Amino acid sequence: MIVTQHIIAMIEHWLSTPPNAYIGSSYGAPLNDLILNRLSAPVGNAFIAKMKTDIPILTKLSPDQLSLYSDTQGHETRIIYLRVGNVNINLNKAAEVRAQLRGETFDVNAV
Repeated sequence: MIVTQHIIAMIEHWLSTPPNAYIGSSYGAPLNDLILNRLSAPVGNAFIAKMKTDIPILTKLSPDQLSLYSDTQGHETRIIYLRVGNVNINLNKAAEVRAQLRGETFDVNAV
């Protein structure tokens, strides 16, 4: 029997995997396409469609059970959340964690 924790674990694995990380498979979350785009870009539906393609069990969920929404934090920060049932996953944090795992670093004081 598949329970909510199993689905969340599947989604977390998907979010931590960049697209095309597995040879011969397009499996993986295109987080940069979602987060590094202008706020008015219509990328949410494509993101959810890709997720449903990569994790077929999600096709059984209704739009009320699987959706994206955003929240403004401060003056110029927008946090994007993935809602699965009553669980909210912060996609900004998922992108940060994935970048740290890959060893990406940025020098804030670079000239």
